[in-house]
Amino acid sequence: MQNIFGQLRQKLSKPLLFGLYGATGCFMAAIGGEIFLALALPPSAPTQPPPPQVDVMFVLDITGSMGGEIRGVQTGIQSFAREMTSKKLDAQVGLIAFRDRLNGEESQILSFDGSPLTSDTDSFSSQVGKLRAKGGGDDPESSLDAVALAARQPFRPKATKVILLITDAPPKLPDREMQSVAETANVLRENNINQLHLVIQGSDRPAFEGLQTSSPGETFLLSEAAAGRGGFESILPTVGKQIAETTIKGLQSNKEFSAESLTRLIIVISTWTGILAIGVCLALIMGQNHYLRRRLLTKGEGFKGSSGSLIAGFVAGGAGQLLFLPVANISILVTVGRVIGWAILGTLLGGGMSFFVPNLQIRRALQGGGIGGAAGAIGFLLVSATSGDLVGRLVGAAIIGFFIGLMIALIEDLSRRAWLIVHWTPTEQTKINLGTKPVLLGSSEDAHIYLRKDQGYPSVAAKIYLESGKIVMQFDEEMQKLKGMKILRHELANGDRRKVGDVMIEVKTATGNLP
Repeated sequence: MQNIFGQLRQKLSKPLLFGLYGATGCFMAAIGGEIFLALALPPSAPTQPPPPQVDVMFVLDITGSMGGEIRGVQTGIQSFAREMTSKKLDAQVGLIAFRDRLNGEESQILSFDGSPLTSDTDSFSSQVGKLRAKGGGDDPESSLDAVALAARQPFRPKATKVILLITDAPPKLPDREMQSVAETANVLRENNINQLHLVIQGSDRPAFEGLQTSSPGETFLLSEAAAGRGGFESILPTVGKQIAETTIKGLQSNKEFSAESLTRLIIVISTWTGILAIGVCLALIMGQNHYLRRRLLTKGEGFKGSSGSLIAGFVAGGAGQLLFLPVANISILVTVGRVIGWAILGTLLGGGMSFFVPNLQIRRALQGGGIGGAAGAIGFLLVSATSGDLVGRLVGAAIIGFFIGLMIALIEDLSRRAWLIVHWTPTEQTKINLGTKPVLLGSSEDAHIYLRKDQGYPSVAAKIYLESGKIVMQFDEEMQKLKGMKILRHELANGDRRKVGDVMIEVKTATGNLP
């Protein structure tokens, strides 16, 4: 492998070389990542998860004062029941009819084969159609007692529990059981009622104030609902929005997982992203060292690269997953969500490489990594659409590694103002950017340009850097003793050459002269 890259080093440009380094490292890491995913991912949810459950209990005023509007209300309720089925909800409906308990008129619970709730909309509509408005006595009616009775009905444990009160009168206070609106609200809370919607007269809003404290919902005008203008049907979108989604999607997978697995899923995806980050980071560090003819990887570089890229990958994976969740069930935005997640990963990986490539500006590195991450996302989406998750992730990882490496080196080329051309042999040369961070020449493992120790060169023989618009070559004081040098500081210009050991160093600037 080293011989192959050695030949490529002489034939290909650094951007293409770095692309190959990154692709190789990220692909190898992705293979290990697949083993981790197979062991750590939570079980996927069923391909067709059961529809959300919702139980709706109507609480209907059937006193005489409702006579002029009862037909419109009946039509609305029947339409509502049919709509629940068409929305593919696992819905049950029931109804409690009330009048005035203090006038001896007890509430009536419709029964469907002994149960107050039914999924048979035809049976429900038939019984509702038989209701007649009569009685009631004085104007306030026993609506709060009826709401409390509805709250105590046997709702399904996992269902969203909804009560819909329909009346043209204010509540009777005190009633036979409920003494206040606050007491009724407590009953709703104790019975875990999720939503309470009101269909009342506009003038009665103050009388019901506080009833929806623990069970929020909408308030509709009775006149609109009874007139058949869609009042009851308009409740459906509100109910749908408040029913929790039963599944979530993983950022780097097309599978679905249960909502209870959210924390585990984020940790797994973050760790997997960290594995990829380590792979591409170490590959690019080794690529940079190989490009400069250095030792491929020192312990210090390995530790810094692994720990830093693991943290960056963990942050990127977690952030990407959290950003992806809000749009995971909106088909139009799913693609955008995945691209953003990969771009975050690439951006942080690119930024991390700025600590290992001499004088690579972090802003430029972030840009290059972000572009590489977005390109990798496109590759992942295109391949996974036809080849499935496994091949898609492996190829997507290789594409990400390739473009991150390519863009980092390309940005390095495009942003350089001054650089060194290191002539290793008459036919092989490499380039190193100059900047405020010194380029080190010496026999230590940290030196960017290695000088042989057996030729008497110290760990740091010289430093080359930019200072106030000038290119400075500063020799170490040991060189005065070892090589008899009298002048240790040299100012270099475009085209200057220096022979140091077996290496010829040539200075280049973008415009001939630095500003």
